[in-house]
Amino acid sequence: MSAHADLLVYLHIPFCRSKCHFCDWVTEVPTSELLLRETDQPRIRHLDALCWEIAERGGALGEQGYTPSIQYWGGGTASILTTDEIARLGAALREVFTFRDLQESTIECSPDSLSPAKLAAFRDAGFTRLSSGVQSFDPARLRTLGRSHDAGQARTAVRWAAEAGFDDISIDLICGFPGQSAHEVAESVRAALDLPITHVALYPYRPAHGTVMRRQLGRGGRTIDRDEQRRGYAAGAELLVGAGFPEYAMSHFGSRQCFSDLTYFQLRSDWAGFGSGATSVVGGRYLSHARGRLLDYNRDPLSFEEDYELSSAAIAPRLLYQSLTTFEGAERARWQARTGRDFDEIMAEPACRSLLEFFESVTTVVRDERGIRLPSTEIADAFIDLQYLNAPKQGRAQLSATAAALMG
Repeated sequence: MSAHADLLVYLHIPFCRSKCHFCDWVTEVPTSELLLRETDQPRIRHLDALCWEIAERGGALGEQGYTPSIQYWGGGTASILTTDEIARLGAALREVFTFRDLQESTIECSPDSLSPAKLAAFRDAGFTRLSSGVQSFDPARLRTLGRSHDAGQARTAVRWAAEAGFDDISIDLICGFPGQSAHEVAESVRAALDLPITHVALYPYRPAHGTVMRRQLGRGGRTIDRDEQRRGYAAGAELLVGAGFPEYAMSHFGSRQCFSDLTYFQLRSDWAGFGSGATSVVGGRYLSHARGRLLDYNRDPLSFEEDYELSSAAIAPRLLYQSLTTFEGAERARWQARTGRDFDEIMAEPACRSLLEFFESVTTVVRDERGIRLPSTEIADAFIDLQYLNAPKQGRAQLSATAAALMG
């Protein structure tokens, strides 16, 4: 390990105020664990275990020469933390890492869990970037999604963040929900552009297994309209680019790019994930604390449910899927450096080959000395096609087992 190797430090907070109908992260998490409050013993024990993992694993990484260049607290809902919890976790991290050279420091939030005091606490902890999970500014849509905030709270949270000194503010929106028109998507994008934001993530809806919304699909004529989802994405993208938010990867718009997402998608550096549900990529291996195993994590935060070589068939297709959402795609030199294995050999693995064959059936797959990528203007449509095939009762051929597994 060379001195001062870049590291993304990720802290996972596996708690929320509601179990949203579309969210695939919460499907494996029992509601009794997801909705834990700060006074509940399993949540208190989780913070104990989290600080233990930070001290042990973080301390070892620091001794190996890793220096954080990116910090990201996500979830779940990272902003559900109390000011005391924020201070405790920040202190635990500063005990083992030096954060003076951070390029980016992000906290994820749900608008209803913020207050000026809490935002000030996050600023005191060193965060400069806020990512707000808004999803829509349409009141009726927010109710159907099971969100615990309303449009007014979403607007207020952004304004509070700007007043608190956050100079990089991102909003997440989703397009292509069942029954959602392109016009509705465009209206939400316009509402976002009226706020002091620097970045927008516009995600096509994905009908993930185990979610309430997926179970509702096909009932009472509810389906996903692939063409309307494409139109919604295109309408949102046109508005964003026209307002000075260039698209630099699928769903990502802004002149200030999200370095944390690009690190994951492009394997730019190793990352260390702490907490129940977190993943890590360190030293050519993929490590995971599985979702929905909070009590197991609390008992032993130093063990993992998944531990694979990055080049293995269990992990490589997941990484390829993410890489192909970026304009650069899967870059040969970076993959070989990160995995220690020949790039073409990894791409020839059956699971990777299956995914590439799907994309070759709907668009051009560019293969050259740089690596493998999709044309930047066709990435969104290609992934919408992939997600559409995995939706129930869409009257299309079944997705391959490999691609279906990637889609959740």
